[in-house]
Amino acid sequence: MNKKLVAMGLFSAATLVVAGCGTANSNSSNGNSSGNSQANLTSTSGTAGSASGASAPVKIQLWESHSSGPVANAEQQLVNQFNASHSNVKVSLNITHASKKALAAVTAGQPPVLAEISHYIGKYVGANALLDMHALSSNNPQTFWPGVSKNTTWGGKLYRYPADVKVEEFYYNKALFKKAGIASVPTTWTQLASDLQKLKSLGVIPMGFKDSSAHILSAFISNGGQLFSNTARTKVQFNNAAGQATFTYFRNLFQQKDMVFGHGNTMRADFGAQKMAIVDGTSAGYQKILAATGGKFQMGAFAFPAGISGHSGAIVQGLGFVLFNGVSPADQKAAWTFVHWFNEPKQQAYWSMHSGFAPTTSAGAKAIPSSWLAANQAEAVSVQILKSQNTVARPNTDAYSEVQSALDAAFFNAVTGKQTISTALTNLDTQANQYLSGKSAL
Repeated sequence: MNKKLVAMGLFSAATLVVAGCGTANSNSSNGNSSGNSQANLTSTSGTAGSASGASAPVKIQLWESHSSGPVANAEQQLVNQFNASHSNVKVSLNITHASKKALAAVTAGQPPVLAEISHYIGKYVGANALLDMHALSSNNPQTFWPGVSKNTTWGGKLYRYPADVKVEEFYYNKALFKKAGIASVPTTWTQLASDLQKLKSLGVIPMGFKDSSAHILSAFISNGGQLFSNTARTKVQFNNAAGQATFTYFRNLFQQKDMVFGHGNTMRADFGAQKMAIVDGTSAGYQKILAATGGKFQMGAFAFPAGISGHSGAIVQGLGFVLFNGVSPADQKAAWTFVHWFNEPKQQAYWSMHSGFAPTTSAGAKAIPSSWLAANQAEAVSVQILKSQNTVARPNTDAYSEVQSALDAAFFNAVTGKQTISTALTNLDTQANQYLSGKSAL
């Protein structure tokens, strides 16, 4: 483990030129350095670096929410590297809850230049707040994983560019697997259930699972489920063979004490203390999970197993870069220069190796040294998950956000026995389709 951390440090020193500490001040509170005029943009390459003869750099702020830990450190390092290699654009970070606060800034008539927000962009689109980046990207396009690219557009317009990518995966204690006589990671849900029985015999919590929609939907997809039940994407159906198989499976695990529900710090603490053998997480949590082990044991990872469909399933999550209307073309061009640079292979390799997030592109994955992937199984697993045709984008409408909240509640109630599976699924379909039709809201 120590050798791996040393290797990571060497990679950092070799690939990054740190341009000072902290962040520079922007010329205004919203990160807009060139006024608020709005004009149409012409196509430009995202890889443009320094411009000779430029009198002063364009200074912009990136509103983003990574406030601490490896992710925040990696993002700051990349900003430092960008600033060191670009004389005509300087980026500083504004650490804030950008997904919510940027919309408030738009409403107040003071939009930021650049922000990382969630995939639920309907309210931004409705406010005509976002810049369509098609013209900017057409001159130097980048190719993303299929499950990533489908969450970049809305109504055919390129409003959102990938900032970070995470997929669901399981982390496990290799020593406990060996002690329980488990020779390989499970590739089916049936095999996982059998392995959990063996792990329980050791006196540990076999598995911690998040009762969170993306994780539930991943299992649902592996059992043949679809995110929508019609091509218009206006209806869902969970009360079917896939939904029944998914809810029944986890209810059985819960009743047999093969699984507990948990989140974040609690599950990481139990896993690090070797009280829990398997913990449900995402690729974004890799560095935190690794830190929780404290080097006391070797940790492995595996993708969500295959269900009754014969294949696995996964949901792509993560924040995306958005550029705003209502700011100057110079600021927009500067923001695009950073966004494109961030998604280039070298930067994506560094981002993945130091943040835990998966690379946004296959080119970024190829830029990660194979020796590093061999030593960091979780990152290798996330890349394999992104290659699968059964890894799909999380729906980005506000109505589907409400559907997912209803799914969380129905799943928890059914698995813990508060409702029958039949009742939970029947009510879920009714409520979810009301949300999608606009007849109900949270």
